Amino acid sequence: MRDHTTTKPTRSSHLGRRTLVRAGATAAWTVPVIAMAAPAHATSCSGGVTTLSAVTVTDSKTQTGKPKLTVTVQVQVCNTGETQTCDLYATASGSGASTRLNAFSVGDWPAVEVGGGGSKTMMASAPANEQLGSGSCTTYLVSYLLHDGSGEHTVTITFATGNGGVASVNVTTTR
Repeated sequence: MRDHTTTKPTRSSHLGRRTLVRAGATAAWTVPVIAMAAPAHATSCSGGVTTLSAVTVTDSKTQTGKPKLTVTVQVQVCNTGETQTCDLYATASGSGASTRLNAFSVGDWPAVEVGGGGSKTMMASAPANEQLGSGSCTTYLVSYLLHDGSGEHTVTITFATGNGGVASVNVTTTR
């Protein structure tokens, strides 16, 4: 003879995968969001236009690693526009022997990483306290990790703002 024990389910005070929400006389199930919203660059800025310029600092490029290649370069970005930048961000995209990136960082901005075979384009966003004022320049230490660092490749690093500024530099390396 088997011994069966049955326990009565208890109600938990924490939120589960689905939560019942009551609004007035109706009820609806809610499901948690599994995605994160990305910043809406062009729509969140108002007033003024920025103009950006970007140049690589001479003799600042280094490269290490095998087979993945880490490239580090200093890039000076200037805002020559009339107003402070709004939603400043940078993208990196590769071409040539290696078109996939596994990591991208700009100065003290939050770094981005992706595993596996990498990504063709990566984006890093500047925190609100790292926007460039009108007439100011900042030199950033930019670093990226190429998925396959063999051969010659060029990575285009583009800085842009939600209020119109865009500037790019190309970094070419050969192994």
